[in-house]
Amino acid sequence: MSSVGVIKEDKKRKEIEEKLEVVYDDDDLTVVIAPEEDELKQVILDLLKEKPMDVKEIHSILTNLASDEKIRKALYELAEEGKVVEDKKTRKFMIVGISN
Repeated sequence: MSSVGVIKEDKKRKEIEEKLEVVYDDDDLTVVIAPEEDELKQVILDLLKEKPMDVKEIHSILTNLASDEKIRKALYELAEEGKVVEDKKTRKFMIVGISN
C-alpha cells in the first residue's frame, strides 16, 4: 500500500475513534470503547460511501476496534437488510444504489 493510502486510513481511523467513548487518554495512549453492533454497521456504511471495500480493507482501518469476524457479520447483516451488496468477482462490498 502506498504512503498516501496509509495516511488516508489513519485519517479515517481517527475520525472513527473521535466518535467513540474515550475511557483513558494521555500523550501516548488513547483507549476507546469498541463500537456496538449498530455503531459498527454505521461505521462500515460510512467507509463504503467513500469507495467499495473488501473485508481486509475495512479491517485494516478498524484494527483493534472490531474483529474480522464482527466485520463480516455486520457486512452480511447489512447485505440481508439490502443496504450493501458484494461484487462476487472482486469480493468488495458496496452500498446499494451508489456507483463509485
